[in-house]
Amino acid sequence: MKLYSSMSDAGFKVAETGSDILLDGMFATQAVSVALDDLARLRTMMSFEVALAEAEATLGIIPVTAAKHIASCARPEQMDVSALAAAAARAGNIAIPFVAAFTSLIAKDNPEAARYVHWGATSQDVIDTATILQLQEAIMAIKIDLLRLEQTLAGITEDHVETVLPGRTWLQHAVPTTFGLKAAGWLTAVTQARRHLETAVARASYIQFGGAVGTLASLDGRGVEVAAELARRLNLNVPPLPWHTLRGDLAACGSALGILCGALGKLARDLSLMMQTEIAEILPPGGKEQGGSSTMPHKRNPVGCAIALSAATQAPGLVATMLSAMVQAHERGLGGWHAEWQTLPTLLRLTSASAAHMADTVETMEIRPDAMRDDLGKTHGLMMAEAISMALAERLGRETAHHLLQELTKKAVRRNVPLDAVLQEDDRVTTILSTDDINRLMDPSGYLGNARNFCIRSVEAWRNGENKKCS
Repeated sequence: MKLYSSMSDAGFKVAETGSDILLDGMFATQAVSVALDDLARLRTMMSFEVALAEAEATLGIIPVTAAKHIASCARPEQMDVSALAAAAARAGNIAIPFVAAFTSLIAKDNPEAARYVHWGATSQDVIDTATILQLQEAIMAIKIDLLRLEQTLAGITEDHVETVLPGRTWLQHAVPTTFGLKAAGWLTAVTQARRHLETAVARASYIQFGGAVGTLASLDGRGVEVAAELARRLNLNVPPLPWHTLRGDLAACGSALGILCGALGKLARDLSLMMQTEIAEILPPGGKEQGGSSTMPHKRNPVGCAIALSAATQAPGLVATMLSAMVQAHERGLGGWHAEWQTLPTLLRLTSASAAHMADTVETMEIRPDAMRDDLGKTHGLMMAEAISMALAERLGRETAHHLLQELTKKAVRRNVPLDAVLQEDDRVTTILSTDDINRLMDPSGYLGNARNFCIRSVEAWRNGENKKCS
């Protein structure tokens, strides 16, 4: 089956493939897919080869004319993707046939320049460095959606700092909280995960350049000079030594992506529960065929939440693969390195889809404060039992007051009456609390503790963090 992608638009020969192109719209964004596709892979590999040649020419290791010709031939659209794929299956990595094809391309016009392609490097040098370049580009695309999501969550936090709704523990009504505080929690989790990812990528942003076994012996003692110039041209850092089998920083990027998927999944889980028909404190985005059913005209499904939850479900296994791939043998490994090639891009694609879908969902979902207010009354005041208990504890002691409220809440449920009615009838309560006291303590809006302060602190932390990054 012939499948056409951005590669064909760029002049590639389209290969037969089993790509899940029908699912790409759900589980990857276009920007990240483009950053990770074959064209991008070849482009970043050529960037490495061009920068290497230019670095070596600057240092007088290869002729300047050779470097110029190598750069002039760096056009990935001239590569035959089908042929490269077939050759990679035999060679064990894409770099071997890529370097051969690139060298042949240059040799057509300048056999002398072709002699200096890939001078002093090894396959892993070009693949790993290209991976880092693609990783950086993909993360920048993901960050756009994350910042959009964070901006919306910060706005919700501020707008709903006083919107009271039931707090839930173990999926049961607990004590009151605010929708602003829930949004503040989502904001904090996503922001921390995004910053953690940025830090991990920054730490991993090294060139890979070590030659056959990490000694750069083929460059006759000038390897460190070449590495520094190569890194400068690619706007990457120089590691203390080649990291061919030192995969910790790359694994940390995979772990950070997994944590981010988990934070987005937490948001998706909460929203989808609040979108249930029986709750309906939030309604999913609707219109334009969003969240419909193939058979039920009335359905309005939380599609974005489903995508984010799917990503959060898949991510841990992929992270485990990245961690397992750290165990590589001697100076250059086999198998573990290969396992990263599909795993890291898959993590990036899933993360991008999760971030984009959750940003869209939070921007367009319908928030229903009236439904949140109505839900406060579903337990007929039982959620205020702690407030009454703590007030009584000043006279009775915490344990005695706690057991008293357990008794009275069970009585209210058994009689199917509001809790305050039972409280007003019990002398153990009324000798300590007046009717006004009970009415005041039964008001959910009066039992929010530091919720407002936490909302303010979370938004300030988010804003200050962004300002620090921009300063």
